[in-house]
Amino acid sequence: MSVLDDKSPFSYYLDLLGQWPTGIALASQWLIYFDFRNITPLMGSIQNSLRAREIGAEWTYNNSVTKYLLDGKLQTAVDNMMGCVFARQVQLSGETIEANNQSFQYGGFQSPAVASSRADYEPFSVTLLETNASFLDFIIRPWVISVGYNGLIARRPNSPKNVKCNYADVVMFAKTGAYNRMKIRKVYRFYNVAPISIPGETYSYQEEGLKYSDVKFIYDRYVVLDGESGNMLTLP
Repeated sequence: MSVLDDKSPFSYYLDLLGQWPTGIALASQWLIYFDFRNITPLMGSIQNSLRAREIGAEWTYNNSVTKYLLDGKLQTAVDNMMGCVFARQVQLSGETIEANNQSFQYGGFQSPAVASSRADYEPFSVTLLETNASFLDFIIRPWVISVGYNGLIARRPNSPKNVKCNYADVVMFAKTGAYNRMKIRKVYRFYNVAPISIPGETYSYQEEGLKYSDVKFIYDRYVVLDGESGNMLTLP
């Protein structure tokens, strides 16, 4: 049988790769989008909020900087979601069920496995790129400090102490062929998101390179959505 034969296992495998549900997913096709709109300390005057808390610490920078960094054009382009342009990598949390075979024992008996609990959510982390108008220091750092002062208590959306982002979407894409737009294969949606850590920075006169920082985010719950997979499965 020729490897090019329509009934060969090779042709069958290539056919599977050419179909939507069994096509190979690419790790680089993703974006993350933050819904900043209800985070009052960020959308208002960040420095005033911090000055009121940290007496003698002059958090002073031009409001136009934060306005630019939070502007929709750095996350959306017209009506099409583009994602946070500063994000370069994301590490999503997993799921762990605590289980064991602990039970009464006698002779060689082994008890069946029993699940005891679901492990707590782990934070997810986003690697952010440093730029001249620093998204890390002018948005993320004061956001982390605001979380420390105000806590993660449930508040009204318009509360001046509300520090939780409504949601953050990590959107995964898939290619659908030449000249066709990419499709959304799945979405991780995290609700009530807030950053809890930003690392320190190191600068030196040694080898030059891009500056990245890993920021950890906590959340209340999450879901995984199928994006456009359901619609793609119904295509002939």
